[in-house]
Amino acid sequence: MLNSDIKSVNLAWLSMTDLTNLNSGEGGSNYIDVKKFTSNGQQYPYVSGQAMRAYIKECMRRSLSQNEYMCVPDSEGHTCGDIEKCILCDMFGFMIPKKKVKKGKGQGRGETEEETKGGAVTRISPVKVSPAIGVLPFLKQSTLDFLTVRKPQEREEERAGGIVNVELGTNLYKCGLAVDLLRVGAREEIDFKNRKIDIKEVVSENESKSRTRKVLASLKFLADYSKQARLMTDFTPDVICVAFQKVYSHRLQKLFDVAENNREVNINRLAEILADLKKYSDHIYFGLISNVVGNELELTSTLEKLDVKVQRPDEVFDSILGHRSLTLK
Repeated sequence: MLNSDIKSVNLAWLSMTDLTNLNSGEGGSNYIDVKKFTSNGQQYPYVSGQAMRAYIKECMRRSLSQNEYMCVPDSEGHTCGDIEKCILCDMFGFMIPKKKVKKGKGQGRGETEEETKGGAVTRISPVKVSPAIGVLPFLKQSTLDFLTVRKPQEREEERAGGIVNVELGTNLYKCGLAVDLLRVGAREEIDFKNRKIDIKEVVSENESKSRTRKVLASLKFLADYSKQARLMTDFTPDVICVAFQKVYSHRLQKLFDVAENNREVNINRLAEILADLKKYSDHIYFGLISNVVGNELELTSTLEKLDVKVQRPDEVFDSILGHRSLTLK
């Protein structure tokens, strides 16, 4: 989409979860903890950016048509690197080590030495994903689940069982994603003679749009998080803001500042960020469901004053997929 005036799509959202464990930490042999970080003496849960990317990829795989392709990484975790064919490698980038080359040596003696070419073939991901950060202190809404592991083939009197402790918690998570539209379906090529970088399209404009749509649509149906067999929850956006920007910027990620004592969104911060975004955004969409933030009425009133239409999250997804920059021809 080199000719589009829209350079990026940015999303920031909040998601309230039920009792679950979305991303485990290091833990131990019989202890499964929740990944946490510490801020001002309080611990908060988070879902790593790597895990978030994995959830999005799996959701995209579920929606593949017969003519669409996403490779499966090999035993060393390397993908195919064919961005023309592979949606995964195009949208999420890759790093493939260069193969070792055997170089002959000696005068007819048949001696060889192994010469290792350094570096790797890399592609920077056009899709940028933030960790999902819990905004509520972990200890105030968490528990420890005791699971007994038993072997069914043992006789009843021998079933002592093993104990596995699993940390669980509810929280309100802040998440973000950005798509660099200029680099979707395109490759950077260095012109050494003129000392510049050219961006060359390798797929059609329609295919670039289709791949971007697939990434954005996946957020509406995220489901393949960890521990869902027995700790099922919903982790899709409950409050969401999307901006189609004429410059590439992550400014939208500062939008949601949530108070941990009452889940109220900082209205002043929100108004300041949206005023900034409006200077270089083609359109801003906002959606929410009820009873997620503590000052819902104040929030919607502020958005109306800023001339930002308030919708439901599902309506926001319908709107962004219908934006002119993503409309298929």
